[in-house]
Amino acid sequence: MIKTVKIKLRTVQHIRLPAVNDDGLLPEETEDPATFVTEIESEGEFEYGGGIINLTYSESEATGIENCLTTLSFTGDDPGCVTLYRTGEIKTVLIFRTGQRYISVYETEFGSFEVGIYTERCENGITEDGGELSVSYSVEIRGSEAEHTELYMKVEVQK
Repeated sequence: MIKTVKIKLRTVQHIRLPAVNDDGLLPEETEDPATFVTEIESEGEFEYGGGIINLTYSESEATGIENCLTTLSFTGDDPGCVTLYRTGEIKTVLIFRTGQRYISVYETEFGSFEVGIYTERCENGITEDGGELSVSYSVEIRGSEAEHTELYMKVEVQK
């Protein structure tokens, strides 16, 4: 069964930006991360069948990856494990499960690289009637935390 849904998405990203030391040669990590807040509303598709829920939406210019399609997938039996599939100019598969760390490949037009995703919290209350998802996770690049993100999503089934 496919339904049209309204998606409200809010992310708060704390990104550790690279800095250059005094002689301009070696990158150093900034002490205070930069914070970026993104809020979008979008229409998407909600598909439920065989116990699997797929929620698909197009990314917008506000997210910086406007030429991508994102699908969140999980089962009704295990809603606490959410898999994010992204296709388009950026391709990746990210897995969120509280207390777990997964390695993923992030493919961009400039090349591919590995990222580690550690999920501190994944609370998923999305059902075939809509609901909310809240995820708190860190992104590691080469073993160092590069970003911490708080993601909140509200899904409303359209009549």
